[in-house]
Amino acid sequence: MLRRKIAAELERWLKSSEQKALFITGSRQIGKSYSIRAFGKANHATYIELNLMENRQAKDALLEARNADDFISRVTLLSGKSIAPGKTLVFIDEVQEAPDIMTMAKFLVEDGRCRWAFSGSMLGTQFKGVRSYPVGYVHELRMFPLDFEEFCWAIGVSEGARQTIRDACISERPIPDYIHDAMMANFRTYTVVGGMPEVVQRFLDTRGDLASVRQLQSELNEQYRRDISEYASGRAL
Repeated sequence: MLRRKIAAELERWLKSSEQKALFITGSRQIGKSYSIRAFGKANHATYIELNLMENRQAKDALLEARNADDFISRVTLLSGKSIAPGKTLVFIDEVQEAPDIMTMAKFLVEDGRCRWAFSGSMLGTQFKGVRSYPVGYVHELRMFPLDFEEFCWAIGVSEGARQTIRDACISERPIPDYIHDAMMANFRTYTVVGGMPEVVQRFLDTRGDLASVRQLQSELNEQYRRDISEYASGRAL
């Protein structure tokens, strides 16, 4: 499991006294769903997940909910799980498939029986048609692929080396040559591998096989092209 900075943001959200719903946006395939899923299962007695892209029945049923109580009843029916008040996280994934569902966030937060998390890709998350965006009831986070520090965590750069770099920068001293040279090599590798979690994991699993990495990058690029074509409509060149 790749270590991600978003985990600390999720912890802060959970401990916040505001009890807002969580909404994570970002590109596809960057680890949004994986991060929320791992966090939800580790920190809640009951974890419920509904994917609106995979489960069209869930999409239609939730859009027809009349109020928070009806919405929760439909979630329990669709998931086959019961709500444990105060100990449940409900995660609605791919919300760009039915953005009007975000209108319910205000009432779900006020209901207070469980915590709510929503996620959607930037390519498909459009709120022009939403009846009323729940301003003040949603804590929104934007997620990105792995940055260089996260990449260093993945490849096993020691905390001691990273702390030496931080201390040198703070005190405006030169970084020791052996650390500088090693980190520049890591950075050049990062510029080739990139920060897509699946690609980074492939790089680790194959022990640096860049041919295998490149194949996966090409597959992801093609998926992005199809996704852009789907959501860009007439604006696509």
